[in-house]
Amino acid sequence: MDTRDIIDIYQLLNMYGHAVDSPDQSLFPLVFTEDAVFDGRPCGAEIYEGRAAIAAWFALGKPPHPPAHHVTNPVVREEGGEVRVRSKYLFIDPRNGTGATGDYNDVVVRTPDGWRIKHRIVTPRYPTWFPKAGVAEVGNPTDAAAQ
Repeated sequence: MDTRDIIDIYQLLNMYGHAVDSPDQSLFPLVFTEDAVFDGRPCGAEIYEGRAAIAAWFALGKPPHPPAHHVTNPVVREEGGEVRVRSKYLFIDPRNGTGATGDYNDVVVRTPDGWRIKHRIVTPRYPTWFPKAGVAEVGNPTDAAAQ
């Protein structure tokens, strides 16, 4: 990877918030591979397999999703033949106006159309915010050393 790749991956992460917060689904192909996996189990959601399933889940609107997703502090690295990105998220709880935060652990791939998210695990820092989650043991197993 070179500096251009890292900038493009940062742009990808920033596009994610715009894609999932937009009422139309036109930006999802700019963010996820066709066969992407979105693992929301640590937040009490499900595993969504395929870009269409991920888009359909976000199409449920607000609620159940927060009004805006913000991605911060991305770190890009090559590990085991994959490009991994660890970043943080922040959003406002629409029920009471408090903040919620956690981690995104991604595998990104270079496609003919640019970098895309192939696999994402969402892990809350304060799992009690997510009523179904209870605990946040599920995470990126390859990221254990980084925590």
